[in-house]
Amino acid sequence: MPKIVDHDAYRRELAIKSVDIFTEHGVNGLGMRGIAEALGISKSALYHYFSSKEELFKASTEAFLEPSSLYGLAEGEAVPQDKAQMLTMLIATLDARFRGELTLMLDYTKHKDPQQVGQDSLLATANQQFKQQLANIVGNDHADQAFALLFGGLSMRLLDGNQTAIETIAQWILALGD
Repeated sequence: MPKIVDHDAYRRELAIKSVDIFTEHGVNGLGMRGIAEALGISKSALYHYFSSKEELFKASTEAFLEPSSLYGLAEGEAVPQDKAQMLTMLIATLDARFRGELTLMLDYTKHKDPQQVGQDSLLATANQQFKQQLANIVGNDHADQAFALLFGGLSMRLLDGNQTAIETIAQWILALGD
């Protein structure tokens, strides 16, 4: 009996697995052949699901930005309603892959001028998603400040060898909503 494949689910699975590949190698580090090898599939199979590396990167970014991924939740697990817990989970999940994500962001924007960066729909979507999650915690009026504290705090934590505690970053952000 032939194997029945849910193409949409498999496409999503490939996009999710590609998040780690892009984080490790950057946008320009591997071609479709290298990505396919890292995924353990043929290049033609990868092209069957994604017509280009750009399309795969977009799908991977969208998968990364789903709330379950942002909060490090298992499939179907609900985002907590307690704002402090919600924020701590968000920061801890981002912290676990921050170095790779920062490298990926720099690689993605490396050959773009400020106008191209400002008009990039994928970056705009990412910014909007992060700010929306933060607005859910501190309100719309403080989302931009929370965004700056989130990434500034994670950068401090990266540069000081994790001496800045995740809970400290959470306190800075939560103080905005007071």
